[in-house]
Amino acid sequence: MVHVPDDEILSISNTDRHRAFELAFQQYWQPLFTQAYKKVQQEDIAKDLVQETFVAFWHNLEQLTAETKLLPYLYGILRNKVLQHYEKSEVRLRYAMKVASQPEHAAPSGFHLLVNKELQGILDDEVASMPERMRTIYLLRKDQQLSIKDIATQLSLSGQTIKNQLNAATNRLKERIRRYGAPLLVAGLLLLAGLALQ
Repeated sequence: MVHVPDDEILSISNTDRHRAFELAFQQYWQPLFTQAYKKVQQEDIAKDLVQETFVAFWHNLEQLTAETKLLPYLYGILRNKVLQHYEKSEVRLRYAMKVASQPEHAAPSGFHLLVNKELQGILDDEVASMPERMRTIYLLRKDQQLSIKDIATQLSLSGQTIKNQLNAATNRLKERIRRYGAPLLVAGLLLLAGLALQ
């Protein structure tokens, strides 16, 4: 595709807004997607953020001047969309942490239950795929609330081995959450998992 100068695209927008939008989309979709993917590490979310960026561009197109540099302008919109995405994830994290700290007899809200169920489902799936020894150590820690020392004694392993296995489990959970597309839920997930090494 032949590169069309920004001032030409903006000039076209005065008479054919749809054509100007199409040119900008074809020219800048890929660099915007690349940038979005670097930030969120999930293709579907990156595509959604780029789509939202172009929607905002469409709404603001008539307000742009001939001197506007489109790629920096679009990057600015995308940056705000990425921040909004993480802010929403942070809200979910706060709810998840609140759920984790509630007494068992407390009556959580429907949203709390949804977040808790979502986290637990991701967690259970990853635990099921862990190597047997790692899974056993993890479940002794999580379900039976055993100390590292007690787990080591029960399995005839060193305390350092138990710590190493729990660290490996933690890393697997972090990676699973990253693939799921919500990096800010890691702290909430680990809090729910009861993996604090103490």
